[in-house]
Amino acid sequence: MAKGMAALVVVLGVMGLIGTARAAEAPYQVLGGYAHHGHEERLNTPADEVAWLRKNRFVHGELDDFPADAIVLHRVDIESYLDQAGFQGRYTHLSYGFTDPTDLWVVRKPGTTPFTVVRGLPGAGGITTQVAELQALGARRVIHVGTAGLLSPDVPYGQIIVSDGSYRDGGAFLLAPDARAQVARPDQDFTARVRAAAARSGLPSARGIGYTMPIYYFQPGSILRDLLAIKGPDKPTFVEMEEGPFFTLATLMGLKAASVVVGSDRLVNDGGRLHQSLWDGDLDALELAAFKVAVAAVTTP
Repeated sequence: MAKGMAALVVVLGVMGLIGTARAAEAPYQVLGGYAHHGHEERLNTPADEVAWLRKNRFVHGELDDFPADAIVLHRVDIESYLDQAGFQGRYTHLSYGFTDPTDLWVVRKPGTTPFTVVRGLPGAGGITTQVAELQALGARRVIHVGTAGLLSPDVPYGQIIVSDGSYRDGGAFLLAPDARAQVARPDQDFTARVRAAAARSGLPSARGIGYTMPIYYFQPGSILRDLLAIKGPDKPTFVEMEEGPFFTLATLMGLKAASVVVGSDRLVNDGGRLHQSLWDGDLDALELAAFKVAVAAVTTP
């Protein structure tokens, strides 16, 4: 009996070791980690980066009295836009590039509320790094201005879309406290302010829900087909790359956020075949008009 019990103990021990080895060999489930991470502990905050910049890079007070309003504009010709908006000679260009290559313009014009324009970087990594640093510098309200691919045939070209929210991408889920809410929302009051500025300008505008796709090229057709099939109040009408993580980060950091996009192309289902149709209108003029709406929203009392 004793030998039998000893043998049983050995067998159970071996089985336990095998089970432990198999558990250790189980692959990490990346998507599960995105959905079920603990949100209490947050590392790598922007305060240290901004403190370093003030001490080592901008040592003559360039970052003092930083404007509370900022616009993230996804264009390369920022100064041309500022000049056409009436701010020629009224801005200072600053740049740095450690955690990200950032170019920003601090605009100060007598009689006008100061604001900052940042050349936007694409995707979650770009927008969230830039906006987190803007908040650490002193910004409290941020408007994102960019382009989008239209999904709904009911949304015509040639107008701006003031976002009501966007379906989150993976970056946004990492920033979110939980995975239950799929749509990230902007600040309602600040968004209403942007809509009021658009109405005053006379520029045609619409409201819409976006879908944040973290890639531009080689987007999965299966996901796009699913988006076209969604019904109801949260039906997405456009696809873009930043809104989901931008809105989620703003909520996390206590920022007021809003977003304006313009349709540069459209997803077309042609007899079951999906393809991208590019707008042949004046996209530069429409983006400039969207930028002027953002400027009016942050400078009008």
